[in-house]
Amino acid sequence: ERKVLRCGIYDRRGFSFPNDETNEREGFEVDLCKAVAAAAIGSDYSYELIPTTGLNRFVKLANGEFDVLISGTTHTFDRDVHESSSGMGFSFSTPYLYGGMTYNGVPEFVKCADELSAVGDCAGILICSILGTTWYDTTKELFPASNIVLTKDQGESIQNLIDGKCNVIQGEQYEAPEVVVRG
Repeated sequence: ERKVLRCGIYDRRGFSFPNDETNEREGFEVDLCKAVAAAAIGSDYSYELIPTTGLNRFVKLANGEFDVLISGTTHTFDRDVHESSSGMGFSFSTPYLYGGMTYNGVPEFVKCADELSAVGDCAGILICSILGTTWYDTTKELFPASNIVLTKDQGESIQNLIDGKCNVIQGEQYEAPEVVVRG
C-alpha cells in the first residue's frame, strides 16, 4: 500500500511555481495535490510533485509517471475517449477553474489576433502557441502555419515575446497579468 500521491503539475505562478526565496513549489495546485493526497491516503499522506508540460502530460499520466494530473487542462470529448498522444481516454474532475483563451502582446497585433486577421497590416503577426494544447489546435485552424511560432510552455512563449520572436502569445485569461508584469 503506497503512501505517496504523485501529482503532475505545470510551472504557473499562483498555481505551482517555485518560491523565489525557498525554491519550494507553492500555489493553488500544490495545495490541491496535498488535499487529494490527504483524502485518498489519509492523515499519514505524502505527495510528490512531478513537472510536466502540455506536450507530454497525457503520455506521462498513461505511463504511470504520476497518479493524477493537477493542472489547468481543457476537458474535451476527445480526451475523454481517445486522447491522441497517449491513445487512451481519461476521467476528468469537476472543473475548479474556468478560463478562456486570450491573446496578449503587442497591442496592434493583439487586435489582429482578436480579429483573426493575418493579411494587410496584420501580415506580420507571429503568435506563440504551445504545442499539445487546445490553444494550438484552435490557432492552427485560424491562422496560416507561417504565422505560428511553436513553444513548449508558457514560459518560453513569454520569453519569445520579450525577445521579439513573436508579437502575440496565447494564454488563459487568468494568466494575462503575468505577461503585463514580465513583458
